[in-house]
Amino acid sequence: STPKPRDIRLLVEVADSSLAYDRDTKMPLYAEAGIPESWLVDLKSGTLFVYRRPSPEGYQDVRAYRRGESVAPEAFPDVSFTLEEILG
Repeated sequence: STPKPRDIRLLVEVADSSLAYDRDTKMPLYAEAGIPESWLVDLKSGTLFVYRRPSPEGYQDVRAYRRGESVAPEAFPDVSFTLEEILG
């Protein structure tokens, strides 16, 4: 069957030329749908934006990660990635 928003634990968007659209349009929709965590990879700046704590008004927690840092999804805390692994 087709996954529903409640089935999604982590959603990842990769933005090359669509950062503003992904950030300003898609992320609020994901939060409204109740997706607990969304990652937005900005290829141009080499930054990972992690969105957590969804609400009808958008994500309540947003953090930027840069090269040299690591991040773990809240749903999978034993799995961490460095930004170098994510960005290549």
